[in-house]
Amino acid sequence: MYICKTDHSAMEKKITFKEVAKLAGVSTQTVSRVTNGGLNVDPVTLKRVQEAINTLGYIPNKGAQLLVRKSAKIFGVLSLGSTFEGAASIVDGIRLESLAIGYHISIAVTEEGEEQIELAIKELQSQQVEAIFINLPLTTAIAEKIVNKHSKISFLFIDVPYETAVNQVSSDHYQGAKLVADLVLNQGRKQIALLNGPSISYAANCRTKAWMDAITNSEASIVAQAEGNWSAESGYLETTKLLSKAIEFDALLVGNDQMALGALRACAEFKKEIPLQIAVTGFDDTTNSAYFNPPLTTVRQNFLELGRKAVQKIANQIKNGDHSISKNKIPVTLIERKSTQTTAKDPKATEKIANLLQEINKLLPHLS
Repeated sequence: MYICKTDHSAMEKKITFKEVAKLAGVSTQTVSRVTNGGLNVDPVTLKRVQEAINTLGYIPNKGAQLLVRKSAKIFGVLSLGSTFEGAASIVDGIRLESLAIGYHISIAVTEEGEEQIELAIKELQSQQVEAIFINLPLTTAIAEKIVNKHSKISFLFIDVPYETAVNQVSSDHYQGAKLVADLVLNQGRKQIALLNGPSISYAANCRTKAWMDAITNSEASIVAQAEGNWSAESGYLETTKLLSKAIEFDALLVGNDQMALGALRACAEFKKEIPLQIAVTGFDDTTNSAYFNPPLTTVRQNFLELGRKAVQKIANQIKNGDHSISKNKIPVTLIERKSTQTTAKDPKATEKIANLLQEINKLLPHLS
């Protein structure tokens, strides 16, 4: 049973905007935007202000909020948490393009799960949003159910299967994953391990399929597979498990840069030379991937363009009264760095040379 406790001492003192702003370390204007639905507020700042509001027990002025919302044009954004750099960058692209055409955005950060998503949609609906962008991994069934249930609102999805009958924008995950697979295969790598993203994600599954298609059509083979949750920690733990089993592989294809960061640490702890013994690749080209040790070969997604394109599509549909389904893939680019670069065509060249030297040493006594 939930029990609500009332703090009478807090009721006696009216908390002000200034006190919330001071505790959160932001301006009073930012506090105002948060209390009016998180309009045009960075997700990290949004969380900080909300925590300050909860700590101080601040009660927003609902009358003022209604006046603001009546005069504003708003898009809703339903997204993963800001700890994921790609998700945060997509939201920023949505924000920038929305501002350019006279819209604010209201951000709802939610956990995966149909019930939680439904609650977040209802919250955004209460703010009179004209459209909702959903940057969460969803199945075809759930995405289509959402659109059919809330038919008066325009939706656009960013991580759903391509065959889903909904508006969607995504990066070309298949092409990007094929580029990194072809890269290591052309280097003569034969034993490939895969570190996949979470199976609930269409983007992750698409990348895995591209890897498997490329490897199946080559002389190489997949010797191991593991699944992470996009975090560096999961990349470290899953790669550690693979290396602990003494599974031999000369290339590790990883679902995103953060997991690749964890994988590189695991390889270093097991004294594996990157890229001489194992080539490691990522996906996303996040801000720090060029500064990993070694710098990471990856696939660059244009997150800002993805967010901008999503807004442009929905804005055009609203303007023209167009209810047709629109799908778009944003091109990606292979970024080759030191985690795959090697001067030796054979990644096991050092080992072979060492074996040859041992054979020569064995023969020397017989030659003298």
